[in-house]
Amino acid sequence: MSGLQARLKGMTWGWLALAGVLAWMARDAVAASSILIWPINPSIEGEHKAAALWLENRGEKPVSLQVRILDWSQAQYADVLAAQQGVVGSPPVTRVEPGKQQMVRLILRQPVEPGRERAYRILVDEMLTPESAEDPRLGIKFQMRYSVPLFVVGSGAQVDLQGSGKPGLLRPELHYRFAGEGGARYLLLRNVGTAHARLSAVRLRQGNASYALSEGLLGYVLPGVEMRWPLPPEVPAGGGVLEARVNDGEQPQPLVAD
Repeated sequence: MSGLQARLKGMTWGWLALAGVLAWMARDAVAASSILIWPINPSIEGEHKAAALWLENRGEKPVSLQVRILDWSQAQYADVLAAQQGVVGSPPVTRVEPGKQQMVRLILRQPVEPGRERAYRILVDEMLTPESAEDPRLGIKFQMRYSVPLFVVGSGAQVDLQGSGKPGLLRPELHYRFAGEGGARYLLLRNVGTAHARLSAVRLRQGNASYALSEGLLGYVLPGVEMRWPLPPEVPAGGGVLEARVNDGEQPQPLVAD
């Protein structure tokens, strides 16, 4: 087992909950899946040309999986996925037996500009093959979908995931505001930094009161983008201090109000 495989294998299994695969699951999923995917936030940095994604079948039947990697951007408060050739997964289709694991190599074919970060989404589709379908004439159908973010960083740069504040590292810089539209109230977050922001445990504090916008994952804001989320009815829109865990920071940090 290589050093990379050993490090990945030893990661905290708490990361590996299926809900933690950021669960862009297909709406027509017909059964709970037994597929485990890790790491849930792979990256390719600097001079590295590849990374590993592990798929494990914890069920009792073989599963066939298709792996695709799409370009990921954000516009008009929504995620936008598009075909690309800069990163490929190998193998793109695999069959994993019960209790077995399969490593998928995420291979960088087109380097990212030096000092820049680029975002992708890895889509892992669990295929319902004809022999497992009720009607074999239906052909291949998809039972479950998982979406895992992939960030590629160009040479000469690193992302400050821990919020260390060291100079020269890529990092997010978040500004927030509250706004209403069509009778709904929203939290808007703008990232004017140079790296993505993964936001969780978002709370608004007003004096002694604290209002949770998200106990777990709220979402992502890519560099140069503004995203928005509906405000829960009990959360006041204005005043106070908005706090959030950003990327892998252990403690919530206050965000900047516009």
